[in-house]
Amino acid sequence: MRLLIAFGAAALLLGASAALAFPPIDLTTSGTTYASADGTIWTQLVNSPTGTGVYSPFERLQANGVEEGMNTSGDAHVTYDDVAGTWTHAIQLNQLATVTVGSTSYYSFSLDINEANGGGKQFLSLDELRLYTLAGNGSLTSTADVVSAGGVLRYNLDGTTDQTVYMDYSLAAGSGHDDIQVLIPTSYFAGASSTDYLYFYNKMGATTGMEADFTSDAGFEEWHGLLGTTNPPPTNLPEPSGVVLIGTGILGILATRQRRK
Repeated sequence: MRLLIAFGAAALLLGASAALAFPPIDLTTSGTTYASADGTIWTQLVNSPTGTGVYSPFERLQANGVEEGMNTSGDAHVTYDDVAGTWTHAIQLNQLATVTVGSTSYYSFSLDINEANGGGKQFLSLDELRLYTLAGNGSLTSTADVVSAGGVLRYNLDGTTDQTVYMDYSLAAGSGHDDIQVLIPTSYFAGASSTDYLYFYNKMGATTGMEADFTSDAGFEEWHGLLGTTNPPPTNLPEPSGVVLIGTGILGILATRQRRK
C-alpha cells in the first residue's frame, strides 16, 4: 500500500511539473536517505552547529523566490545571487572532504538552509546542481565563462535522472545546522587534477505548481564540504545498494490530499 501511495504521488508530481521527469528526492522526513540512480547518496540530517564561526562554507547565496549561485573568488554577485565576502570563494579538489561508504569514495557536501519555520513556507527545493572543474582560474563568475575557459562538467543533478530535491527547514534545530548532505562519487572527477578549481553551481526555489511552497523567502543558504572542519561528514551511512527510499514526506502529503479529493 505504501509503495502504491509513493508511486501514485510521484505520478501526481510528474503531472504537476513537467520538469520532474523522475520522482523527487524527498528529504522532508527526518533521517531520510535516498540513493539516486546516478550513484549519489542524499540524506536529511541535523549535525552539530555548522554555520558562521564553526567552519567556513565555500558558498553563500540569498534571494527571494528563485536563487542561484556559484562559488568563485571573483565578483560573487555579478551574475548570480551569491553573497560576497569570505563565505563565498574558490576551492580546489584537494580541499574537499571525502567519505567512504563500502568500497566507494565520495566527496561530501552539506547544505544549511534558512527558511521560515512553519506556515507552509519551511520547504525549499534544490532544482539544479552542476559541478565543474577548471585548471588555473578560480575567479570566473558564470557557468558560461567556466565552459568557455575549458571547464569540464563533472556532475549534473539533471544529467541522468532530471531530479529535484525537496528540503524542510523545520526539521533542523535552526540556522547554523546542516539540513541535508549529498555524497558524490569521486569517480565523477576521474582525470581531474587535485589542484583544479571546483565550480559549484546550484539553483533553489524554482519548483512551482505544487501545494507546498518551495520558493526561497528567508535567510541565506550555505554549502559546506571542506577538509579540516570542526564538524566532519558522518561515516555511518548504509551501503548504497540497501538505500532506495522514495520520499515519504511531501509525496505522502500530496497522495493523501489526492485520495481525499
